[in-house]
Amino acid sequence: MFTGLAARIRRLFALRAGRDEASGTEVLREVRRLEFRTRGLVDSMFGGEYLSVFIGRGFEFSHVRGYQVGDDVRSIDWKVTARRGTPYVRQFIEERDLLVVLMVDVSGSGRFGPGERSAAEVANEIAAALAFAAARNHDRVSLLLVSDRVEHFVPPGSGRRHIVSLLADLVSHEPRGRGTDLAAGLNRLNNAIRGRGTVFVISDFIQSNPGSPFRDALVQMAQRHDLIAIRLVTPATLELPDVGWVELTDPETGRRVLLDTHRRTVREHYRHSVLRAQADTAALLGEVGADLLDVNTASDPLIALAGFFRTRRGNSR
Repeated sequence: MFTGLAARIRRLFALRAGRDEASGTEVLREVRRLEFRTRGLVDSMFGGEYLSVFIGRGFEFSHVRGYQVGDDVRSIDWKVTARRGTPYVRQFIEERDLLVVLMVDVSGSGRFGPGERSAAEVANEIAAALAFAAARNHDRVSLLLVSDRVEHFVPPGSGRRHIVSLLADLVSHEPRGRGTDLAAGLNRLNNAIRGRGTVFVISDFIQSNPGSPFRDALVQMAQRHDLIAIRLVTPATLELPDVGWVELTDPETGRRVLLDTHRRTVREHYRHSVLRAQADTAALLGEVGADLLDVNTASDPLIALAGFFRTRRGNSR
């Protein structure tokens, strides 16, 4: 089923990164693994519940017609009515497809995960499940990778070839930046995406500057699109082990700090800081009207995603 596309991907990556053809084969193998890994969820969960996750489809204008008894007066087109002298109403048709945008954080903190899968690997599985579900429904999908800059953008497209190529970009990308600036990614999408869509932001939401630029970008995004934040929570980042003096390195900034983890006050202060940052992010997302799904990277992300779909379906009834 990947005939022809496999050769194209191998050639693409051989040219783009100066790698041999075997590298492209590895990329394709990983995309196949992601499809196999997410197939059960796409078949069993998304088949009947996929559309219910999204807050309705958009509607596009079709035509006007003469008013009939029983028509909703709110649909009257007053300009046409005034011009023609008799009441006319606007008719709309449901848009035939959805726009699904996947914004994935590829910063340095996503590669963390001692004894566990990294947050980046979990993010790839979530993105693959959403992309293949969208493909099943013939929807358009776009991808944006962000670190402390916009790393890569794939414009909206549909069809199996588009999805496979998009995921190949995701799994093979080597970030240039290590930090996190989600505002940069949101601003790029706000400028690039036309029409209403559903935007999934997949990130640990650990940022050095989560202040007003991030909030302003979130507000603008939530006003124009259905915004869903998928926060990746790595258990190892919540607690400092009691192992005495340790040197910690920030994977995004490279900054090093020496801590005496044997001191209870140090461990408690660290935990309190992490939980406070998580609470602040959750409050901000709720304030702008975004949905939040926390995914524990030590558990199966597809189970969490399926639960989210079921919950949102129930809330939409």
